Amino acid sequence: MMETPYTEREETMGEEKNVLLTVVHKDEDAQDELVLDISTIWERFKRMFAVWLCLAVGIGSLSGGAAMLLENVILPKEARALIQFSASQSYDVNKIKSPTVMQDALSASGIDMTQLGDFQDAVKIQGVIPNGAYERMSMYYDMLSKNTSDTTTVVNTLLDTQYQVLRYVISFEYSTVNLNQEDGINFLNELLRAYQDYCVLNYNYNTPIGNALSAVDYRDYDYAEAADIFSRMLSNISDYLSNLNQGAGASFRSTETGFTFRDLSRIAALLRDIDLDRLSSYIVIHSVSSYDAETEISYYQWLIEDLTRQRAIERTRLASLTDSIDSYEKDSVIIFTGPDDSMVANSNDVNANYDAMITEKLSTQSRISSYTRSISYYERVIEGFQESGGSSNPEDIERVVHYLETLNEAVNQLIRNVSLTANEYYEMIAFSSQAKTLVPASVGDVSLISALTIKVALLAEALLFAFYVGAACVYGIRDANPPRKEKERKASV
Repeated sequence: MMETPYTEREETMGEEKNVLLTVVHKDEDAQDELVLDISTIWERFKRMFAVWLCLAVGIGSLSGGAAMLLENVILPKEARALIQFSASQSYDVNKIKSPTVMQDALSASGIDMTQLGDFQDAVKIQGVIPNGAYERMSMYYDMLSKNTSDTTTVVNTLLDTQYQVLRYVISFEYSTVNLNQEDGINFLNELLRAYQDYCVLNYNYNTPIGNALSAVDYRDYDYAEAADIFSRMLSNISDYLSNLNQGAGASFRSTETGFTFRDLSRIAALLRDIDLDRLSSYIVIHSVSSYDAETEISYYQWLIEDLTRQRAIERTRLASLTDSIDSYEKDSVIIFTGPDDSMVANSNDVNANYDAMITEKLSTQSRISSYTRSISYYERVIEGFQESGGSSNPEDIERVVHYLETLNEAVNQLIRNVSLTANEYYEMIAFSSQAKTLVPASVGDVSLISALTIKVALLAEALLFAFYVGAACVYGIRDANPPRKEKERKASV
């Protein structure tokens, strides 16, 4: 088989020089040769440029418009909001999709309740990983991607990364439930409001202490027992105020009552240390009772026995809680927020069960102390009745009744001030920092040309440009290599 060599020849015309690449098949019987004339191909490029430019503009516009239309028809449209929780309280953010919350939002938006399921599916919840934790996790993932030798240590460190998700993005795909943009934003705002109302009702930050204490009427009890009831009231109020007088509550002053929690705590202490002590001591010293001494002694002995039994139960509970707390170990917990979310949270946060046991232990200790004080007080009352051995002096009864009325009025006024101050605090400060909407429902800025539209248009333009280059080359080569008949005609001339 003969080789097919390639030769190159130059033709010079005046000052211009054209480079022609001619492919020659050295066969004496062959008359064909392929000429690649760069200038001819370039001329074809220039002649077809106007056609390509017109087509590029037209096809780009058509493909971009088709992509925008397709995007508006197929891709869902959504409104988004950002909410934040306080680290001091545990919330169930998934309750935002609960039927109770959804029904409230649907009712406020005037939407039929039969669409509840569709609206639940249209709401998505995604946690936001704190920046510090995200950077640490990214570093560990980079280390894993580099195939480090100590992979086990890196994985364990990654799993032990501690953080708490406090911010959540709430998305609502309003186009899937046939709502326009305005109605979609309004519904999402109503949903956030309904969820906040749900939190107020169910997480019960502000304990209604006033209702519980006001339900007790001291006049239904004997004088000594009524004094003990007031003692328990003031102790509960002091504990309640002590919990409020922390963090933001320490500097809060009510505009309605003019009191701070510290002021109210001082008032409670004065009532307990002065008014109540004066009442209790007077009852014990003068053995004041509305009944005869023998009846009162028997009654208070029964109270002491009952309180002793309750104290024994609480002591047993305290021992059990103490053992459980001492042997308790907090385990690492991996939290998956749901199949719809891309975020996976891993945390070693304080375990809820452990916190509950600590809280219960403190409450149990407080109850034991209260029972002990009551037992000691009733024992002194019994000693007073045993020493007096007779009925109470009417003047002493009148004085004790006056003391009780005065103390009752002061305690009720304190309860009213505590309730008003606490209500204002939780409405103005506490709840707004516990769970709040950082960014209300909104739709992101919609650009006239989206990323999808640009990609489709660029792809169409790339295909057209490739066709333009190919066509120009083919036609340029054809111009440089006329058919054999044309060659023979030129040669004969």
